[in-house]
Amino acid sequence: MHEFRDAVAVAFICGLVVGAVGLSGVGSPARETDPGPDPESPAFYVSKSLEDCLETRAHGGWVHEVSVDHAYGVTLNATVVHEPGRTVDVTVSRVSSGTYRIDVRTSVEETRTSDVQQARSDSEDCPPATHVELGTSLPTDYRQFEVAVDGRTLLTVENEDTGGELYQLPNPVNATTSAE
Repeated sequence: MHEFRDAVAVAFICGLVVGAVGLSGVGSPARETDPGPDPESPAFYVSKSLEDCLETRAHGGWVHEVSVDHAYGVTLNATVVHEPGRTVDVTVSRVSSGTYRIDVRTSVEETRTSDVQQARSDSEDCPPATHVELGTSLPTDYRQFEVAVDGRTLLTVENEDTGGELYQLPNPVNATTSAE
């Protein structure tokens, strides 16, 4: 029993020492100031879901931008109608100093959908669509960004203030050959 009490006392003292050392670091900077996003190649995430048949979503088709700390957060929500057998890819790139592009492109799908899905998608009453959600951060000194679909500019946003702004996109976005 005496050994158990000694072990508890040693553990208690070790905990106090570790806690004191940990608390001494509180208030001191743990890392350098966040420089913000890489102006040459902004990071982004994309979520996509293929719909066999277009389903227009309420409150869809928008771009939102707002100043967040050392960056501008930009989010996009769009449903893109496209030809059967095509897929949707999205990138964010720097076009020139202070100008960025959110580029939505359709391309031939590498792996074809099943024959049943293809037959359903070929119907004029039921065009295939891909729902896209994107998020990225742009530098605070960006001048403008544009949203383009297969090379066509849908929207150009100028950096005017730090307040949040919501911009409408067509709902759905037409990326079929008839849109060109």
